Amino acid sequence: MKFSHLIFVLLFSNLLFAQSASNVDALLLKAYNSADSSQYYFTEARKLLRKKADSASYYYFKFYQKNQNREKDSTLYFSEKVIPLFQQLDTLDRLRKVYEQLHYQKLHDGEYELALDYIQKALTVAEKMKDPALISLHLSDKSNVYHDFEDYEKGVAFGKMAFKTIYDHDPTNYRYLIFANNVIAINFDDWKKPDSALFYHFKNLKYVPKMEDSARYSFVYNNIGNTLLKSKRYSEAKKYINRSLVLNKIRGRDYNLATNYTNLATIAYEEHRNDEARQYFKEAYFHAEKSESIEKIRDVVQQEAWFYKKIGNFEKALERQEAFYVLRDSVFNEERAAKVAEMATKYETEKTAKQLAETRANLAETELEVKQKNIMLYGSLGLAIVLGLLGYLFYSQQKLKNQQLRKENELKTALARIETQNRLQEQRLRISRDLHDNIGSQLTFIISSIDSLKFGLHTAEEKTLHKLSGISAFASQTIYELRDTIWAMNKSDITCEDLQARISNFIEKAGIASNEVAFNFSVAENVCKEAKFTSVQGMNIYRIIQEAVNNALKHANASSVLVRIDISNEAYLVRIEDNGNGFDVTNTSAGNGLRNIEKRARELGGTVAITSEKGKGTTIGISFIA
Repeated sequence: MKFSHLIFVLLFSNLLFAQSASNVDALLLKAYNSADSSQYYFTEARKLLRKKADSASYYYFKFYQKNQNREKDSTLYFSEKVIPLFQQLDTLDRLRKVYEQLHYQKLHDGEYELALDYIQKALTVAEKMKDPALISLHLSDKSNVYHDFEDYEKGVAFGKMAFKTIYDHDPTNYRYLIFANNVIAINFDDWKKPDSALFYHFKNLKYVPKMEDSARYSFVYNNIGNTLLKSKRYSEAKKYINRSLVLNKIRGRDYNLATNYTNLATIAYEEHRNDEARQYFKEAYFHAEKSESIEKIRDVVQQEAWFYKKIGNFEKALERQEAFYVLRDSVFNEERAAKVAEMATKYETEKTAKQLAETRANLAETELEVKQKNIMLYGSLGLAIVLGLLGYLFYSQQKLKNQQLRKENELKTALARIETQNRLQEQRLRISRDLHDNIGSQLTFIISSIDSLKFGLHTAEEKTLHKLSGISAFASQTIYELRDTIWAMNKSDITCEDLQARISNFIEKAGIASNEVAFNFSVAENVCKEAKFTSVQGMNIYRIIQEAVNNALKHANASSVLVRIDISNEAYLVRIEDNGNGFDVTNTSAGNGLRNIEKRARELGGTVAITSEKGKGTTIGISFIA
């Protein structure tokens, strides 16, 4: 046979295979999705295969048919026939489907190490196809295997990889987003993290209405109900599980129906509806056996054991518990766990090796490109150096010029600032002189006049003399406050040392005026004497202490007054404490003195805390950041 004829035969045979594969796949898909009409579609697929005489499609057809009828041995036999043919023909999607169905079969049988092996092979094929949707699907399947094997941490990790894979490619592909969110949620659920599980379940609730066939996603409602059930939110759980049950009855899914009835039985016996629970358990066991899933049978038996224990039938509870252990031990053992761990390590190693090989290939290709570019680079390097030198000289000259301009501007700004400060200081001095010379002298004159008037009216009524004495005292106090204001105005800022001296002077005068009261004023060692406050801040601190001390002397009948300034975490703390009468903070409205303290604390940008109790004194604490 000539070479050209051979090429023609190969192309023609591949074309026939492609047409046959496409039509057979379409019929098998209909058989898989149409439980009532599946036999019809299988018959049509068989007729098509007889016409095409295609061995690969024939074995593929038999594999699907046996898998659909749950004939495990025959399914495995035909998979061993068809896999080498598909590998030879490089029909990746059909090969992937075979691995996927074998994975589901082994998962239902509880053979997790084989289920993991097959789904990893399906994932590898999907990666060769570069199909993000299928990659995401099989990452979700892998997460599900780890869930059933109770390795929830890995289950969550692969579920999140699945979600990211499809979301980054197509954030509106809700089908695969639902699958990914679901496996993340069920892993969190059995990991005893219900809040995280519900977060991902409720994300799926937003996606399901956007699907054309929402009945296919009944598991979303059941799994929400399952998580709520474990949280003992039975009425909410029942609502979601019943919704799932209706959808599963329509589709006739025994695996899902077993889950629904098991959950409903659990809710019933938790709510002490034992007869109803028994009926649900019968339904659950029927559908679990029909689905041939060890996982579902195991779940029903475990719940039955707990049910009989709850109602006090310990003999039956022990019997079901022992049956559960037999089922569990058939799935979980040390040898199987070691195999799963070994496979996981193997796949990660293979993936790393593959990535390393790809990196090396990319590196070699990059090196070749670099060598080609270097020829052009060296040719233009000389010109670049010359242009660079010229540019550098120009840049340096311009930079020097800019620096000179910047310094000139900074100097002008500094001079303007100094001039402004000088003018401001002159204004302060002028105002303080006016206050001292005019208002101060006028107040002094008023005091002298009142004293003279008192002397001249020595025969007047005592009430009149007392009133004149009060006016004189008020004028004297106004002079003191005026001097404090002038002291603050004369300074652009006030150091902590200045403030300390001023407060000490006030405390000393208060001690002289009230010699029966013991005063104690202290400043913590960690308060820096050079620390500065604005004149407004300094005056507010001084006035707060002044007001608090005066309150203690006038109203509290205190014998001891403590004033302390401290600093903690960059916040200044001012504390004024007395041992006077005290008052009920909750039932007493604040007077002018306390309101003034609160107002000045707000002006400092700080907070005030007042604690007091009748007979136990009063403590006022101010906290602010300078």
